[in-house]
Amino acid sequence: MTGVLGLVLGLVAILAVPEGTFFGRSALLANDGPTGERWACPMMDFVGTKPGACPVCGMTLQKVTAGELTREQAKRMGVQLATVEAGPAVATIRAYGAARYDDRTEQVVVARIAGRVVKRYGGALHPGLTVRVGDPLIDLYRPEAFTAQGELAAAVKLGDQQLVASIADRFGRWNLAHVAEAILKGGAPVDTVSIRSPYAGRVVLDEEMGKEGLVKIGAEIMPDRPLIRLVDPAAYMVVIHVPEPRARMLREGQAVHIASDDLGELPDVAASVSWVAPELNPEIRAREVHLHLRDPNKRLLPGSLVNARFQAVLGPDLTPADPDDKAAWGSFPLVPASAVLSTGVRNVVWKLEKVESDGRQRFSIAPVALGQRLEDADGNDRFVVRAGLQAGDQVAAQGSFLIDSQAQLAGSPSLLFPVGAAAPAPAHQH
Repeated sequence: MTGVLGLVLGLVAILAVPEGTFFGRSALLANDGPTGERWACPMMDFVGTKPGACPVCGMTLQKVTAGELTREQAKRMGVQLATVEAGPAVATIRAYGAARYDDRTEQVVVARIAGRVVKRYGGALHPGLTVRVGDPLIDLYRPEAFTAQGELAAAVKLGDQQLVASIADRFGRWNLAHVAEAILKGGAPVDTVSIRSPYAGRVVLDEEMGKEGLVKIGAEIMPDRPLIRLVDPAAYMVVIHVPEPRARMLREGQAVHIASDDLGELPDVAASVSWVAPELNPEIRAREVHLHLRDPNKRLLPGSLVNARFQAVLGPDLTPADPDDKAAWGSFPLVPASAVLSTGVRNVVWKLEKVESDGRQRFSIAPVALGQRLEDADGNDRFVVRAGLQAGDQVAAQGSFLIDSQAQLAGSPSLLFPVGAAAPAPAHQH
């Protein structure tokens, strides 16, 4: 009974309080006070239009003026200023990709003669081994090759140079010139011949060869059967994807700085952009870019995660310019990204208009039209300003959100309320 009686008395007391006492008209920013000026309770969530005492807790209301901060307020709010600078729109584009061997260096060693494998050498034993020009790969048993050696030896003995040249040419088509050379030097015919590599490189397996693997001893091979695939062990390719906002800032042939997670910066690795996709990938909203690089010091491994960094720069017309030709660079006002407040459609900054003799700072809201968002090599994040600011202007780089919130409380123009929160809605027009 006591609890019920308390609830009833409380309800009666609330109904007896005049309308607007608790967060009433003044809390809703009524239009009966000057725009840009309000009175707020330092303790309760109450904003009024006149000076006096808070109707909730009785504390003295404090004046809130849009865009005006005392020295103490600026300190408490952590307001920091930045100067808009004019300069080139230079950006550092960062992307990651995995290194793999450069397929453009691929060489495939094939057997030009059929036979049975009777012996394997280093390059045919295991992927990853390095092969030099002339290294033996396999020995083949081939009676036809034995017969041809006998014919060549007989032609040499007869002194028939035309026949010798014809038979030697046949060995050349089989990639067995070294066998014919041995006979010409007086060697005896043998029933097994060595298939040697005409190229140098590292042995790798592609998808087709990976199903069968390298040749096995005892296997019968047919003419033109691929034996091994070789690549240049110092040449790599990296595929990266550059996000859409940066996709137009790349150029084929431009240099790339390379780093890896385990070794850090790799200044001795020469890399460049070799191909830029002519279209965007609609699923990831990025543009595919191919990098080719050389690592003669063997610091990378196939599969190594590579951090690629490009320097990109805009010309006067905001299109990509040659990073190596400073005469082609444009110059624009640049504002720190932290100073910009954005709804996604509207962008504003709070610009310092005046510093009073007592240290008070006066700010005004400045709508801006922005260009590219840039990050330089030092990590500075800035926007190109197309309109709304000029070099030398000072803006709030930190604390601008709090300044904007103050403007909303005061009913003056702010990010969300371009004409002020307390302004009447525009008349409906047909």
